Amino acid sequence: MKNQHNTVHSWRRWLFIAFPPLAAVMFALALTLPALAAASASPGQPTFVTNTVEDTFQLLGTTAICGFPVFEHDSGTVITMVTTLPDGSVKSHDIVVKITVTFFSTDPAHIGTVTTRPSGPFIEIDHPDGSVTMMGIGQDGHVTIPGQGLVWADIGIEKIEIDASGNVTEVQHGIFYPDHSGICPLL
Repeated sequence: MKNQHNTVHSWRRWLFIAFPPLAAVMFALALTLPALAAASASPGQPTFVTNTVEDTFQLLGTTAICGFPVFEHDSGTVITMVTTLPDGSVKSHDIVVKITVTFFSTDPAHIGTVTTRPSGPFIEIDHPDGSVTMMGIGQDGHVTIPGQGLVWADIGIEKIEIDASGNVTEVQHGIFYPDHSGICPLL
């Protein structure tokens, strides 16, 4: 179990580094959530939104460890159910996640690719007082190598609470690798 207290800015930076597919979805939701909340006629009536995820970025820490450039490409769709709760909170629940995550290198000496798929629900509740509750259950992916076993994984339960002042508390239970270095031999 891990507890951390950071500013909301540190948390956002951490999210984009640790969970890029999730971060891309949350960014899309941040753009559409205000309109969806207004469109929800009454508490309890959900609105469904499909967001497209298409993003490629370099994994700088993994690049440094592997000694060659390593990139991640996320592609797919996420269907989110948005509901206004009786207390005025807005709940966003990713109910269908169909994202493919591909790791690759642009180095001609490393032509392999590794593909994985995140699964499990993600729920965000934006409370009227400005605080936010987020819960991820499942996995952002995992990679195994025959004969070696698991070499990278983000699997488990993670809950993040952000109070109205921007203070962040995070609790994780599961298997969360700090980087993607386990995939280096596969690229």
